[in-house]
Amino acid sequence: EVLTLMNGKHPATQYYLGSCQLDFGDYLSGVENISAALADEPENFDASARQRLASGRAGLLMQCSEGYACVGVSGKGEEEKEREETNAEGAAKAAHVFSDCAARPLVAVWDDVFSPHELTLLDDAASSLGKYLSEEPEVSTLWFQAGQSPANVIEASISRLHALVADAASRGGMNAEEGAHWVGCEYWVRTQTNRRGVATHYDMDVGAKRRGVVLLPAMSSIIYLGSGSGGSDGVSSVEVAELTPGPTVVLSQRPALDPMLRPGEVAHMPAVPSAGEFVWPRRGRYAVFAGDLHHGVMPTDDDGHRTTVLINWWWASNTSNTSSASLPRPPGCIKAPKEEHRDGMLVNNIPMPPLVVPEVVDCSGLVHGDGARSQVDVEKRLPCHSRLGFLPAKAALPVPRFGRPLAC
Repeated sequence: EVLTLMNGKHPATQYYLGSCQLDFGDYLSGVENISAALADEPENFDASARQRLASGRAGLLMQCSEGYACVGVSGKGEEEKEREETNAEGAAKAAHVFSDCAARPLVAVWDDVFSPHELTLLDDAASSLGKYLSEEPEVSTLWFQAGQSPANVIEASISRLHALVADAASRGGMNAEEGAHWVGCEYWVRTQTNRRGVATHYDMDVGAKRRGVVLLPAMSSIIYLGSGSGGSDGVSSVEVAELTPGPTVVLSQRPALDPMLRPGEVAHMPAVPSAGEFVWPRRGRYAVFAGDLHHGVMPTDDDGHRTTVLINWWWASNTSNTSSASLPRPPGCIKAPKEEHRDGMLVNNIPMPPLVVPEVVDCSGLVHGDGARSQVDVEKRLPCHSRLGFLPAKAALPVPRFGRPLAC
């Protein structure tokens, strides 16, 4: 509130205000303030500030708009504007991004993987490890080696989840035997407001990415824990059986064969995805997808929050060898500290839960025609659309209503 009253009179203040707005999920105000600060005194900001602006713009493009409500982004270059206006072929492809559903689902999803008591144990472990990671600036993720004794409840759950991951790999067309030879898991905890979302990205090892090397896990997975909508009193509520805002989106897109354009920048293959799948958060839900797929989290205008445990699975077949050089390593990825009291660890041998059957969303009505004479006319008719942070034009999205994702 103090920063808002100051109205960003000084570039440093304006930049800090913009950063706070991005953290809260107010992407439009955050991008405008950071852009203005960098324009006023570019010599006083380093590359990290420009990266912050770029991530804010990606988040802004991820936001889902209802109706035709084009959101302007200040600071765009003329070359970028011209590319967006003239890329008619890319726009047509993006308009069909979700109409071409893949014959083989991109994501495998299970509900009720954990009992209510086990979810409470996972809540406590996630809270403890989330705090630990926030206090260790050099550490991004934790490492659990296959065959070692679990240091916490999350690591104890990995033995149970391994069977689901192997099943997901088999359904995705991968060799089922590869899943049996897993090397270890990289995991971390993310708690954030529903407004923030996560820009589309690949789950690459951060340390290797900074060196210009691409290391991708065999499989990526998500445990959905605390998640809820903001109530009238501003307090989030968790409904065990209900879907909640902020879906994960997984796209039929992988890093190109020569992915590093520059250190930290990856080219997509194909440039525009032909299909996408959404997974709405639900407490106790577990989602698994191939580790090289492009994915993110849709921001919403909801004041609730979401807590997830992200687990990336590394197999011997997706590394050059099993040495530390081909796996996530310190200082970015380390072993978790052992918990002194680990009573009530999870039971491994339980029946496999039923797979959630995906609902197909048809967005084929986005073609030019039937009264739509231009891309603008098409966008006007979309009840909900987004550019997903990188698409050359908006694509329709399924809209969650009454706890169920319905077709746009």
